[in-house]
Amino acid sequence: MSFYSDKKTEHETACEAAIKAGDTASAIFHAAKAAEFCYILARETSGPVSASYVATADGWLEIAEKLRTTPLPKGKADIRPEPHGESGRSGEPSTAPPSPSSEFQITADTGVSFDDIDGMAAAKAAIYDMVINPMLQPEKAKALNIKPGGGVLLYGPPGNGKTLFGKAIAHEIKAPFFFASGAQIRSKWHGESEQKLSSLIHAAQAEPVAVLFLDEIDGLLPRRTENSSAVDNRLVTQFLADVGGFRDSPNTLLILGATNKPWEIDEAVFRTGRFDEKLHIGIPDAAARLGMLRRTFKNAPLEADVNLDNWAARLENYSGSDIVGIARKACQIAFRRSIDESSDPLVRASDLEQAVRAIPSSITPALLAQYEAFDRQRFG
Repeated sequence: MSFYSDKKTEHETACEAAIKAGDTASAIFHAAKAAEFCYILARETSGPVSASYVATADGWLEIAEKLRTTPLPKGKADIRPEPHGESGRSGEPSTAPPSPSSEFQITADTGVSFDDIDGMAAAKAAIYDMVINPMLQPEKAKALNIKPGGGVLLYGPPGNGKTLFGKAIAHEIKAPFFFASGAQIRSKWHGESEQKLSSLIHAAQAEPVAVLFLDEIDGLLPRRTENSSAVDNRLVTQFLADVGGFRDSPNTLLILGATNKPWEIDEAVFRTGRFDEKLHIGIPDAAARLGMLRRTFKNAPLEADVNLDNWAARLENYSGSDIVGIARKACQIAFRRSIDESSDPLVRASDLEQAVRAIPSSITPALLAQYEAFDRQRFG
């Protein structure tokens, strides 16, 4: 078997040299040969070792295919070798990381403040303790060895303002807002997912103060099992390594991970030094529901039969997006009637009744029970 291993290493090394030289044809040939010998080694071994060889072979074939569709400029390499853990000898090429500013959403000022968010009192207080107050009182924070920033996991049912909350935090601390979803970061090219993630984290870390919002983090950092893909394992490992390193930086970075499915996130993410703060962004309470209705109807004329306090009570167990959607739908119904009847554009109680029938609650008892079970299991 040493012969096949040596041939694998020989072609990997030759492929790397061809890539650096900008020789597309040779790089494709050696990438394909490296994959061929990886598959032979996979047949000669078993278990995790065999699976590792198969994953390595797939990576080389992906590189070969990408080289066929996007040839290298002569003398330039837009694909470069990356150290790979399997066998500890050779490298696998992967796509160079893209510029974060060209691929991910970066907003200098989101224009959303805490005043624009109804409810979430406990979540806002936690952010004041983690970031805002340490920045306002640096000497007191330093005396107690408190560094502003860190990791916060935002979890809860969809449609309740996790992203909006992240934008408001960035505005409150006057920081750029970096946003990326798990789907944006994941790539079919070997090694590119980890490079995208690392590049994004380091780009945010380079700012004096920044907020990095990772949406759908359950898809980015899924629970690792014996059946997990190599990409899942590498992404979780890369995230843990990068997050562990930024704490020594003099800059302030707040990483927000948002998920609707916290039970699907890898256990290592919950340990100290990663997402130290876990904030359940649940469905809005009565006061928040009333605030949402008032905010949405702020400039809309209401008929006397519309009692927003009663509607706030009635819309219990509706998500924030459900409530805003119902209010907007009522305005649309009133607008259509005003045209059809040549009447004044007033929102009536009947318009809200019709809107509620059109937009049922997206929050089910079964969904709420899942979050309650997660909270009991995770926090007791």
